[in-house]
Amino acid sequence: MSDAGDGAGLWRRPGVAAALLVAVLVLALALRLKGVGWGLPYSFVNADESVVVPKAFGVVRGGLNPQFFYYPSLFFYLLGGVYLLAAPTLWAVQHVNPLAMGSFVVDPGPYFLLARLVSVAAGTASVYLLYRIGREAFGRAAGLVAALFLAVAPLHVAYSHMAVTDVTATALSLLAFLLLLRAARGGGRRRLIAGAVAAGLATSTKYNLGALVLPATTAAAYACRGEVGRRVAAGGRAALLWPRLLLARVYAPTLLAFLVGSPFVVLDPGHFLHDFLRQNRIMDRGWLGFEHVGNSFWYNLEVNLGGTFGVVLVVLAIAGLAWALWRHTTVDLLLAPYALAYFVYISTWKELADRYLLPILPLLLLLAVRMCLDVVDLRPAARRFAAPAVALVFAVALVAPLAGSIAFDRDLSGADTRERAKAWIEDNVPAGSTIATENYSAPLVRVRDEQYYRNAGLDTPAYRVLRLRLPAPGIPNRSHSLDWLREKDADYVIVSSKVYDRVLAAADAYPELAAFYRGLDEQAELVETITPGLGERGPVLKVYRLRT
Repeated sequence: MSDAGDGAGLWRRPGVAAALLVAVLVLALALRLKGVGWGLPYSFVNADESVVVPKAFGVVRGGLNPQFFYYPSLFFYLLGGVYLLAAPTLWAVQHVNPLAMGSFVVDPGPYFLLARLVSVAAGTASVYLLYRIGREAFGRAAGLVAALFLAVAPLHVAYSHMAVTDVTATALSLLAFLLLLRAARGGGRRRLIAGAVAAGLATSTKYNLGALVLPATTAAAYACRGEVGRRVAAGGRAALLWPRLLLARVYAPTLLAFLVGSPFVVLDPGHFLHDFLRQNRIMDRGWLGFEHVGNSFWYNLEVNLGGTFGVVLVVLAIAGLAWALWRHTTVDLLLAPYALAYFVYISTWKELADRYLLPILPLLLLLAVRMCLDVVDLRPAARRFAAPAVALVFAVALVAPLAGSIAFDRDLSGADTRERAKAWIEDNVPAGSTIATENYSAPLVRVRDEQYYRNAGLDTPAYRVLRLRLPAPGIPNRSHSLDWLREKDADYVIVSSKVYDRVLAAADAYPELAAFYRGLDEQAELVETITPGLGERGPVLKVYRLRT
């Protein structure tokens, strides 16, 4: 699809394409900024924020080894750099040392907000990068329409609000694709090496983006074939030349960039292997809420893709992928096999979180748009009828994702039940009590942090908090036991519907945990139930007093 048929030369008019791109980027930024501070200073929008942000803050305080390798480390270092840059401003506003542990413990809100803003920036940059890829691969029209769809994609909008690694990793992968595309089209070895470096940095943000080695190798096959041909003509052996070139221009730069972003993978190999292998066992075993999924390929297609694309875009994405495999141009072979292989790969997992699809969402959107625009050009004589029909299809396809993103942003308002639960506990439970809590529960102040609050002049009730481990299939979980709670001298226990609803929905997989929740009703006293009120959100929380 060339720009020659783009709306009777519309795209060649000075400033039109630029104005449309700016409008798309403004829309993308607005959807991602709306509600970005919701829930602060707590990480209610995504529980993983409470892992990522403290690790990043630890980097600023000299803990370069995160001692945590379920994620690679680059995002921690990136946020740490942001915190250093923001420190003078925070100091001027807060009048305390923003890099002191007490500042983070007492008010982590600014640190979560800065990290979320990094995701906002990466999400908006992803929209721009997709436009650039689409423009260079298929023309301005394809780039703009694909960028518009990504701008309003609910899954991408949602994770652009969160201080987690996924959207930044996706942006880096799109940068890699842009550079690799240019290299494959004759951009030279520097573009190829730069694309490999971007792929390594993306992998250093999210392990599964190691799959970028596939399009990087494809790009190298195009970029280096002329050089190999000349060397073979001069007497060289292709069987020796290809491995050397691939190693020097793809695999070594990718690996080195990965290690620069996550150096303690090799400096602390024992810890890395423990966490990395355990994470892979989780992917293979599954996670809470996915016990009865059935066919994981269909789940990813129907629930995860359908939930962010809507039915029309899912159909177009599948058709666009098939169209690309049939056309098999240079760009098609760069994008389509990777998107398909990545989808198949993550669909072999039993932990089927929707965010694992984020890296291929932009590519699927671009291939869907490209196919529709190609249809317009198939019969030039029928363009006057085909173009309005495709425009109508795009308009219809836009409705579901745009509505989903608006709904997500609208929900980021009002109080959360976890805040109300915290207030109720501080009013009704004696300070110093031992309270067992699940994930997605009230953000209580711990006794071990009480001194930080006192130093800040705050008289906040503190508690001895016991963590009830999040259930997972096939893993014993002794913490969800009344006997264990008694051993730990727990006075109260708080359970969350975000956990117990999923456990009880798969009671056959968690018979002991299901018995634990029934036992609470029989052997403990339910003293408070906090449910979402009008305009509120959050889980139902139940507070039990344990009987002695």
